Amino acid sequence: MAEKRITGVELVKVGTWEASTGPWTVTRADIAAMIDAFTAGAVRKPPIKLGHTDERFDGTPSFGFVDKLRTTSNGDTLVGDLVMPAWLADAAPLHYPDRSVEAAYDFQDGAGTVWPLALTGLALLGEAAPAITSLDSLQDLVAASARKRVALTTTGAGWPDTGYRTTILIAAARRRRNQRKVL
Repeated sequence: MAEKRITGVELVKVGTWEASTGPWTVTRADIAAMIDAFTAGAVRKPPIKLGHTDERFDGTPSFGFVDKLRTTSNGDTLVGDLVMPAWLADAAPLHYPDRSVEAAYDFQDGAGTVWPLALTGLALLGEAAPAITSLDSLQDLVAASARKRVALTTTGAGWPDTGYRTTILIAAARRRRNQRKVL
């Protein structure tokens, strides 16, 4: 099965957010703790799910994983790469444009080490709104990464020979929303 990687996806931002479990305040220290636990291998690569899992459906398959956790915005934003089946990566921007993290405080790994906060999963969201409302949607991320910059150079054939080369920079999106496949 072919995989695709969507790089640089925003997962968490510093701030106070209204989560389904109540207010959740995220600090830079929380973001650093999630990266530390991930980098140390205290948790497996967080699985990607379609929506938050209901315990009655604990046999639901993982649809990929989150990889390469890092920060942007001076440590205020946790980002990662989403590795998933190609069909889901193609469909996600349209059908699952938002996401929501699942994390555990005071996570104890197999060796007994307690981690202040660990990222344990990522739910792709369709119609449900995420708690962290300021994350870029996958639609925005994919549209931005699809822009292709091409440099065209001409010697001016048929133009007066001025000795100068003319360079034209063209930016175009590979896919437009009205040309995307609907699965």
